[in-house]
Amino acid sequence: MHIKNKDVIYIAILSFVVLCVGVYLISTTVLIAKDGVTFIEYAQNLESTPVKTIRDGYQHPGYPLLILTAHRIAEIVCANSSLWSWIYSAQFVALIFRLLAVVALYFIGKEITGAQFSFLAVLILIFLPGPAKLGSDALSDWPHIFFLTTGLLLLIRGAMDGKWWLFGFAGLAGGMGYLIRPECAQVIVYGVLWLGLQVFWSQRTMSRAKAVFALALLLVGFLVMAGPYMKLKGAIFPKKQLVQFVPKTQSSEVYEQEIQIYSNGVYAAGFAPSALAGALGKLVQRVSETLMWFFIPALLIGMYNYFRKRDWLEPERVFIIALVALNVLIMVWLYCKFGYMSRRHTLPLVVFTIFYIPSGLQTLGFWLEDKFSRETQRTPATKGNKQFWFLLLLIIGISICIPKLLTPIRAKKQSYRDAAQWLAKNTGENDIIAASDGRIGFYADRKCVEYDGQTIPRQAEYIVKVVKRRKDMLSGVDGLEMEKVIEGKSKVVIYRLRHRGGDV
Repeated sequence: MHIKNKDVIYIAILSFVVLCVGVYLISTTVLIAKDGVTFIEYAQNLESTPVKTIRDGYQHPGYPLLILTAHRIAEIVCANSSLWSWIYSAQFVALIFRLLAVVALYFIGKEITGAQFSFLAVLILIFLPGPAKLGSDALSDWPHIFFLTTGLLLLIRGAMDGKWWLFGFAGLAGGMGYLIRPECAQVIVYGVLWLGLQVFWSQRTMSRAKAVFALALLLVGFLVMAGPYMKLKGAIFPKKQLVQFVPKTQSSEVYEQEIQIYSNGVYAAGFAPSALAGALGKLVQRVSETLMWFFIPALLIGMYNYFRKRDWLEPERVFIIALVALNVLIMVWLYCKFGYMSRRHTLPLVVFTIFYIPSGLQTLGFWLEDKFSRETQRTPATKGNKQFWFLLLLIIGISICIPKLLTPIRAKKQSYRDAAQWLAKNTGENDIIAASDGRIGFYADRKCVEYDGQTIPRQAEYIVKVVKRRKDMLSGVDGLEMEKVIEGKSKVVIYRLRHRGGDV
């Protein structure tokens, strides 16, 4: 892989834009994700009981370990520790890995569509609001994407150049990514697929001996990183309790609770035809939402342009086809078996097909030029400039993204932050808060217990309730006094319970 001056310039521009967007989003974040609180608390527990935390935790340990490392560095620089140092450490870890992923994605795109289209594709990705906000939230998506991208890039270069030893590094990247998100194990699937072709396909580009060595390095590299965690958890995919080889280390109650949280009340319908159709429909919806709908026609046209012209057995083509096919299958399985599919789950599909959008925009631009810019109708601005419509479509697409991109993360939940600030100022450090959203207690730096909106926990001293209608207000409870009403798009009411004799 030769890096030219043009590559350096493109990467510098992309990095600058990523950092500007990311720092802005971090500085304006109203509330981190619920999973972000889980990751931060996981990281905090790693300091005191690392083995127990990893063995009993639902999430994979990679991202919390990164948060803990970043927080320790922040402590050295700032000489103190606070709730905000943990939050910012988690957010900046996500941003740093988004930046690194952008660099790796540029080089993958360069192999697929060329340097210029790769630059424009990644630029579009940077401005997409959904992926951008995931890269400034306390979430593991972009660290996972970085290792997945790095592993895929190493596979592509190893396959194209016949460098069998690169497959070992791809295995290491896949193993490190697996410690963040189990989906990163797909790097091994793609490597095994390609090396299998080299062993059994007559038109191989790598000798059988090299392919066998590469396969061994790929698997060893992955297991060196992921094997100890699998052994500790007793399963290859412990989050979904798949391929277990020792008794469960996590109670079914915890597992079922996690599934209930993620499913948002959607029940799995199995693999009936209607469920499969629903899964595919949800997949199209999620990808379209991430691409702001505007870029969907360009994506489809660009993929058609690319795959109709070239040899399907070129390495980069094999890996991208395999990635798209496998991720579609995973999304269908996820929806049919567990009843949910979010834009976070479909992010890899967007990231690794974004490269085809500039080609599709160019095709649309040529069509618009033929339709509206006839020789007799051309204006000085468009005459002789075949790229005018392409650039116009690109600018329109990015402009559509800007308003949503600049909206602070979870701006609609400002009342949650206001409630947390009030609790931090007006309650004691040992007071216990009952809230339906644990982030209120987290931001208040108070112990928080779950409140289902009906049964008030016995140990709670303050109750925080999000109300939509007046009838949702609490009343008729002995010792219950309204302390504060916080107006906003989500109205929050804080109560104090002065006399408690059990659950009420």
